[in-house]
Amino acid sequence: MELLGLDIVIWIILVIYLAGMLLLGWWSKRDAHSQEGFLLGNRRFGSLMMIMHSFGAGTHPGAPAGVISKTVSSGASGIWVSWMWMFGTPFYWLIAPLIRRMRMLTMADYFEQRFSRLASLFYVSIAVVGMTVMLASVLLATTRTVQGIMGKTGPAEADAWFFGILLVITVVFIVYSYWGGIVAAIRTDMIQGLMIIALSFIAIPAALKMEQVGGFHNVRQTLSETNSAYLQLFDKQQFNWITVLLLSINAPLSMMAMPHLMSVCGAGKTEWEGRVGFTYGNILKRVCTIGWSVLGLCWLAYLINSQSEIHPDAAFGDLIRGLLSPFLQGIMLACVMAAAMSSGDAVQVTLGGLISQNIYRVYFNPSASENQLVKVTRHTGLIVAFIAVGIAILMRSNIVKAILDYLNILSLIGISVGMGIVWRRMNTGGVLCSAILAVITFVITRYVLGCPREVVTGLPLLAGVSGGIIGSYLTRPPSRDQVDAFFTKIYVPIGQEDKLNQPLSEVVPESQRLFTRAGLFIVKPSRQSWIGFLVTLAISVGAVLFMVLLLKG
Repeated sequence: MELLGLDIVIWIILVIYLAGMLLLGWWSKRDAHSQEGFLLGNRRFGSLMMIMHSFGAGTHPGAPAGVISKTVSSGASGIWVSWMWMFGTPFYWLIAPLIRRMRMLTMADYFEQRFSRLASLFYVSIAVVGMTVMLASVLLATTRTVQGIMGKTGPAEADAWFFGILLVITVVFIVYSYWGGIVAAIRTDMIQGLMIIALSFIAIPAALKMEQVGGFHNVRQTLSETNSAYLQLFDKQQFNWITVLLLSINAPLSMMAMPHLMSVCGAGKTEWEGRVGFTYGNILKRVCTIGWSVLGLCWLAYLINSQSEIHPDAAFGDLIRGLLSPFLQGIMLACVMAAAMSSGDAVQVTLGGLISQNIYRVYFNPSASENQLVKVTRHTGLIVAFIAVGIAILMRSNIVKAILDYLNILSLIGISVGMGIVWRRMNTGGVLCSAILAVITFVITRYVLGCPREVVTGLPLLAGVSGGIIGSYLTRPPSRDQVDAFFTKIYVPIGQEDKLNQPLSEVVPESQRLFTRAGLFIVKPSRQSWIGFLVTLAISVGAVLFMVLLLKG
């Protein structure tokens, strides 16, 4: 039985899923009456919820669709579309406790307290524009992916289904985010994260059982006979060892610019929950990427053996329709929507908080009450979401690479965050100079010169660090008291707030300092820090070795 060209089972599953998300958001309303409650859930979440929040906020439908598309066109090296930040993940273990110890509500608070209001305003301006465009691209990619899975891409019905799918996805996540803020986002991310994991592996058994596939052994044989490059994990042109090394350095800096970093690190009960959540939410994404890669390889083998024409951009939707029953298609559609909404809710709440906390409170109403701030956060979050929908509609005829590059430009601001944490001399002039030089270098190497990936990754990073140093030395140094207060805060563990009034020399005595020359302030890592770093690094290396062995058989 069909309704509007789709099996009724698919409709039932989608309605149940969407209604469940709305109900969970409505239930979360009671926990979002203060600004801290709306933005950080009163910092009360455990490790599992934080893992799923980090995983959901950082995973959207473009990830599996992109990996599968690249795998179908290039083979196993397509996994690096998502794995490009793999070896930066261990550094998340070191970053998370520092972010949690800032005890702030937004990343713009960091720029204001560490540097100045000008630096905060600069960050808010770039973050709001960049993340709104990113949200638009997520909505667009999701809508196109859902259309492809439904098979609703024909000229007679494409526009009607496009607007319908886009409207449903957007309305659901903005409603539950408006009701419950980050509380609703984290609770729904728990459910939606599990669904994304299901999305990653649910189709693999069906793919391996197909007659034209015949198990992964036959997949390897088919691909090796067709083109041995299909089974090579590293692409010498795009992902050589130099590129991977540069991405490992760039990844943690990129993450430090993301506005939702404060919630994925700071909404936990203590710094341990933030540390585990941020790190292992991303490790979980790396593991799921293996499933997307295997699925792409299976589909590539199927297309070769069935002598079908290869269409990489349509691969995700084609394989879902070709492999799964109506019931599993419904589950997969819900999973794809879950991936979009788990990213969208974090962006909506976070950007609403940036505007209310760092624009409205600072420049328009310094004496605003908690209720007023929450109201502004809710309303500006809605406005951001609607603007993102408008941008998605304008972009629907083509998805330009420059849209995604804007997110890369936003990530260059993370250089300033990192320098401010390890270098005392860093100031507002350094922030502005670092960002401007890094962005100019990125645009020139990316668009004007068309440089290789390692150049596009490495030179902007070098320019950003150089700009931060030059800009800081050409302008007035920051206040010693302001810098000392900031470093005292990030080196006082959560639960030891009685030490916040102590001088920095007592909080971090000489015996605990690793390197302090030239204004640098680097502290010796604790046992928990270096052991956790090594464990995460071992997991990352293990995941790569697993793929190497899987491809070799």
